[in-house]
Amino acid sequence: MKYLGGRSFFLRTEHWILITAFLCTGHWTLDTAHARELGVHGVIYPIQEEDPLQLIQQKLKGMEERGEIEQHNHALQMRTKAYVERPKPVEGISKAIKSRVFTYDPTYVVSEDIKDHLGRVIHARGTKINPLETVSLSSDLLFINGDDLEQKAWAFCRIQCSVSSSTGLILGLDPRTEDKVQKNNKVRLILVKGAPLALSEEWGVLVYFDQGGFLCKKLGIKHVPAVVTQDKTRIIVEEVVLGGRS
Repeated sequence: MKYLGGRSFFLRTEHWILITAFLCTGHWTLDTAHARELGVHGVIYPIQEEDPLQLIQQKLKGMEERGEIEQHNHALQMRTKAYVERPKPVEGISKAIKSRVFTYDPTYVVSEDIKDHLGRVIHARGTKINPLETVSLSSDLLFINGDDLEQKAWAFCRIQCSVSSSTGLILGLDPRTEDKVQKNNKVRLILVKGAPLALSEEWGVLVYFDQGGFLCKKLGIKHVPAVVTQDKTRIIVEEVVLGGRS
């Protein structure tokens, strides 16, 4: 009897003889694997793909030789010039057919503490601030459609009155007086449609454009012409009906 792994196994004597004989032979061992150099089989081809940078340079060189780059640059300049001279009109703005006066409150609430360079709190979170308590509009704002002759005439009269009341000058009459006109002009003209550069050159005053309708959206302007003025800490917006309509 042999005792294996905590259990008793009864093996006959001839069984042990067979096991011993098997272990003594070399049939139970594993042969070690051996690697051999078998050489190179088949044809190896060099990489034929061209460098992308070289392809781009070759294409640009070809375009330059054919004059295509110059044509492209010229077209880009013309598109940019056209956009600057006549920006995209503000969407959703129509001519006023009914007078409307309303106010805009620029007060905003501080979302987090505002501190100075020493870490001292200037305005605590939740504080309400009205910018008009410390700064004022330097001029009235006129919003018009620059392609509407009636609105242009109305705006011209407003600006002319502002300038002539302090200088006696006439808009667009003498280019040499443009600086003086601009300095004494208390009205800022803002277009929602039209050509601001051409109108500025014609009248001799700065003309702005409400890019993307930012100001109209902020102030709630839906119709033009419109006048924006300040009344203490409030903004007054008036949409004006021209030609006696109301």
